[in-house]
Amino acid sequence: MWPWWAVVVAATPIVLLAVLVLRSRPLTASAWGSAAVAAVLGALVFGLAPGALGIALLRGVWTGVWILLIVLPALLLFELLDRSGALDHLADAADVLAPTEGRRLLLLAFVLPSFLQGAAGFGAPIAMSAPMLVRRGMAPVAAVAACLIGYQWSVTFGSMGSSYFMAEATARLDDAQAASFALRAAVLLAATAVVSGLLVLRRGRRTPGDRWRAVAIAAVMGLTLIAVVTVQPALGSTAAGLAGLLACWWLLPKRGAPRPAGRPLATAAAPYLVLTLAAAIGFAFPPVRTLFERVPELAPVLPGTTAAFGFATTEAAMSPAFRPLLHPLPYVVLAIVAGAVIYRRSGWWPVGATRSAVTSWLSRCRRVGGSILGLTVLAAMLIEAGMIAALAESLAATLGWGFVAVSAPLGALGTTLTGATTASNALFSSLQAEVAVALGILPAILLSGQTAGGNVGNALTPAAAAVGTAAAGASGREAEVIRRNLTGAALLLVVVFVGLLIQLALVSG
Repeated sequence: MWPWWAVVVAATPIVLLAVLVLRSRPLTASAWGSAAVAAVLGALVFGLAPGALGIALLRGVWTGVWILLIVLPALLLFELLDRSGALDHLADAADVLAPTEGRRLLLLAFVLPSFLQGAAGFGAPIAMSAPMLVRRGMAPVAAVAACLIGYQWSVTFGSMGSSYFMAEATARLDDAQAASFALRAAVLLAATAVVSGLLVLRRGRRTPGDRWRAVAIAAVMGLTLIAVVTVQPALGSTAAGLAGLLACWWLLPKRGAPRPAGRPLATAAAPYLVLTLAAAIGFAFPPVRTLFERVPELAPVLPGTTAAFGFATTEAAMSPAFRPLLHPLPYVVLAIVAGAVIYRRSGWWPVGATRSAVTSWLSRCRRVGGSILGLTVLAAMLIEAGMIAALAESLAATLGWGFVAVSAPLGALGTTLTGATTASNALFSSLQAEVAVALGILPAILLSGQTAGGNVGNALTPAAAAVGTAAAGASGREAEVIRRNLTGAALLLVVVFVGLLIQLALVSG
């Protein structure tokens, strides 16, 4: 169906993006530049009419805005936590909870950044956690590397599930496929969480009992992740992180040792508690969910398009649909409002903090917003023109079932190049789904490998390493951080591959 030269042309926008990012060009400009190239190639080589290009643009913008309605409020929630001093209170609690080096590593390089990833993401958890380890005597490079390998498992369902929703949207999954993808990804990530905890523990001096504590805490977080994403993927890492902190509360202190004061800790975590409780009621309490489902969804229908080589898309609604009360947006906003009220009444909100928080938030919004929109438009152009289909059929024919072995490394490569699992999923999720269909595999299986591999890439990406080294006082030493994590990342990719093989065996059996 696809001549070899068409496959080469189809790969050009993706290769271009990789080259631009490797040459340290800004991700926003690289993404939009690659999207423009994809549009030109789509018109000249793949026969997309101007109207079809417009449809691709609309679909890409729709997906990007849907995701930004999660990411941008989540970044504002992070500013609230940072400016109020809530994160400092969490750090103070860590000093009391973790009396030994090994347990301190578990708390500050494994559980805490995973918890922060629930709302913040985009390097913020590393910037907050690594300096705490440095202040407690750990070398900056070692601290950043430990946090990167420790938190990576939480990225897909962190930032209010933005990476998961990106994969779901760009792969254009229906509700049943999306539910299968969420569950399979959560199970894979729960397994990598256990390995991540043990890898973090190896970065410092261990005391008797540290290993079983690491496994127990990871199991609590992993099981919570699996349970929560079946109800609402946006809350996966937030709920898992909270469960991990509670497990640390009971497992890390020495027997008979005092624990942190409960009231300040509860106040610091108040927005997360409100978010989790509100979303649990809205999504999991049947009478409330039934009521919310009556609110009409917004999902305009766009016509199908035709391209060269016999490729065509059918008329379809915008995906994902926007359900006003079943989207994470209102719950994050409620958490922000509740947190602001609680912090003001507790005297935690200093004079002038509102202006500085909004200024910092708007700066973050400009950087993140442009990148996400550029990547979703690029993905839509590639899909609508049939370029993803061309690459998928070529890979399926060339590698066959051997593609399963490169599913997770492909996701890791995408994150390493772009700096985010969200971006990796935007680039490769539709490709993974198309290859799965060509091979007769459930798309959810390869998509779980894609996003789990994308998470592993967070331990190796220069972008995340640079955020951590800047905060920890080791700017320019990103290569050292990455080298420290190569072996651990390879082990995690093996775990993901084994998980994919088990899924395939269970399905075929």
